[in-house]
Amino acid sequence: MKSLISILSLLLHGVHLFIIIFSVIGWMIPALRPYHLLLCLMIASSWFVLGANKGWGYCLVTDWQWNLMRRMGRTDLPSSYMPLLYRSITGHEGDDKRIELVTRSVFFCSFLASLVVNRELIFKLPEIVGRYFL
Repeated sequence: MKSLISILSLLLHGVHLFIIIFSVIGWMIPALRPYHLLLCLMIASSWFVLGANKGWGYCLVTDWQWNLMRRMGRTDLPSSYMPLLYRSITGHEGDDKRIELVTRSVFFCSFLASLVVNRELIFKLPEIVGRYFL
């Protein structure tokens, strides 16, 4: 059972890394731009909609991973995934508040870039939705 939990935790590290990398650079790849915008909307919804009840900046993937890591005996978990990633990469403790500020800043810049490059799609959404749902 412990090895299954370790494998699931490793899998969630991979999911986190994919989300982080794609949320930063996905808007640069024209074919992936709509998916990037969707991911940004999902992240923002998690942070602000789910976060309104669970705590601002709430991440479902981090919640799952922290539950697994606690079951593995880890008790020194930071409030979010990025400080853990920073510690894993550098081997040093970082200022969690600063790491989270950089995380939010990069995300919002990427989200803004996605809105700009997807502006034609955004303006066509009412027409597209109306065609399929009205």
